[in-house]
Amino acid sequence: MHALPLILASAAPSQTTGQIANVVTSGMMQGVLDEVIALLPVCIPVMISFIGLRKGISFIQSVLHAA
Repeated sequence: MHALPLILASAAPSQTTGQIANVVTSGMMQGVLDEVIALLPVCIPVMISFIGLRKGISFIQSVLHAA
């Protein structure tokens, strides 16, 4: 059998954060924010439509149960 190396969790969280901060730039984050903002005009009407559809189905079921 091969011996697997043990990974010790002794690294400080600041070292991991520092490594991520060195890779991720503000330009990358701006790109993500731009994409999220671009999706809002699509997502909001879809969510409102689903909520309305759900309420409509619930209303129809309550009318049918009452009949």
